[in-house]
Amino acid sequence: MSWSRQTSLQRIRAFRATAPAATINLRNFDQGFVVARHAANQTKMKHGGKSEPLIFDVPPDAAILLDGVHVYIQMLDFGDAMIERERETEASHRRVLSMLHLNYTACDQVAEEFEAQRVDFHGSRMHAVIISPPGAENAKERAARALAFADAAKRAIEEVGRTTENGRYSTRIRVGVDSGSAVAVNSGSKDEREPLFLGAPANYAAKLAEGDEDGIFMSNQVRRDLGVQEIVSHDILYSERHTAAPTVGTGFATNLSYLAKRLSDADITKAAMSAKSRFVLDVGTDASFSFHRHTPPLKSIDFSLLMPSNSIRMGLVSIFGDVDGFTKYVDECIAQGRIGEMVSNLHVIRSELAATLSDDFDGRKVRFIGDCVHGLLAAGTAFETDASASVVAAVKAAGGIRSSFELCKQELDGIDGLGIAIGLEFGETPITRIGIRGDRSVRCSVSRAVSKSEELQRDCTGEQTALGPTALGHAPIGVRSLFEDGVAWNLDASSVVEHLSAPPTVKSGDVSATAAPYSSGER
Repeated sequence: MSWSRQTSLQRIRAFRATAPAATINLRNFDQGFVVARHAANQTKMKHGGKSEPLIFDVPPDAAILLDGVHVYIQMLDFGDAMIERERETEASHRRVLSMLHLNYTACDQVAEEFEAQRVDFHGSRMHAVIISPPGAENAKERAARALAFADAAKRAIEEVGRTTENGRYSTRIRVGVDSGSAVAVNSGSKDEREPLFLGAPANYAAKLAEGDEDGIFMSNQVRRDLGVQEIVSHDILYSERHTAAPTVGTGFATNLSYLAKRLSDADITKAAMSAKSRFVLDVGTDASFSFHRHTPPLKSIDFSLLMPSNSIRMGLVSIFGDVDGFTKYVDECIAQGRIGEMVSNLHVIRSELAATLSDDFDGRKVRFIGDCVHGLLAAGTAFETDASASVVAAVKAAGGIRSSFELCKQELDGIDGLGIAIGLEFGETPITRIGIRGDRSVRCSVSRAVSKSEELQRDCTGEQTALGPTALGHAPIGVRSLFEDGVAWNLDASSVVEHLSAPPTVKSGDVSATAAPYSSGER
């Protein structure tokens, strides 16, 4: 498989022709919207349909501008759960998947209590948003509810972890909370819906959730909404990330709206027991996760068929491609009334990145995380993964993704200043579907390779592609020569083809011209 400029250009123009127009149906989330949506849901349910959470019910040609409080819940001990005796094994992967299934369920149980919209789970993180009651005059109410939700989710996960399988799935919890205006859109298909909130609050809450200390960390904007003292610092983000919200009885004793919404210990125990019961029903024990290999290419993976008892585990390359500068672009579009342009461009970019990965290089998209795509690639047979060939295929795909993105910049308006940061890493990785059964279950692929590729992408600029140490170890010389200290600049499709077509040369210090054979490790 290879990248073709003509094919990519034809796809981009076709995606643009079918994307929501600049006159996209933009609605404000206000009380009138709530009443109309409730009436529509009642009609839908009378005809055998079901009421959907707001973000899953946004039509592809619509966008909703709303004020909300975004909550990111991070499981701090997630990484340790993947490791057993310094290695990833089938047993450690079963454990971490069980941990995620249990904690996803606990989060969803608590979210229902606070009318929180669960946007997505991604590995160790949950993103939820509180959007009601609507209106600027209700900012304090939303902030208080969001803090109560964050507090309840943290306590429920800690409780269910403590009481299930003798604490086998215990983890510390860190929560980031920010509020503000964002645009809700849904650019996915019926089978793989991709809801997201475009704007600064979600990204800022995610930044606040990064760190090693457990607790709830809120932005100054949330403090303003609550009417409590703000942090004064020359580095506001740093200070916010290191100032945990006071516990009950210390700093929020006078904030009755928050205290009134805080769940009692009995409520937390009830939510934890409900999550535990669901976990026992769906999973039971780690042994319920049964793994098999998927014969490459990974494009043919059907997530609708995956479940704990029918999961995949194999050596593969994880790839993350994140649009650099998109949050700033979104903020500018919101401020300048260019929301239609922004939503249309997002549809085209997402569609082309997914098509490049799947159609051009036989990879499988796991999900979009905002403007970032996560995909998987592998080469080999039904019996084993060819690590070297997998890395070569992934580097070619990374080059194609960058070339496709450059064509998007050529064809679309207003995105000249954007870039794409790409991270790649190889490793044994499980692939499955967990959480709530049905169409709101979660496509899940977690491993050290996945975590490392996301970390590499996060550290890259919009002109960089980074290759992880394990992938570098399996890469042939032609690929290794592209990456100086693991990083390549402006690596597009033509650059990859040029280097791989050139005769191999051994640099001074290279141990050998052949990559080490891949071993999946002990089970």
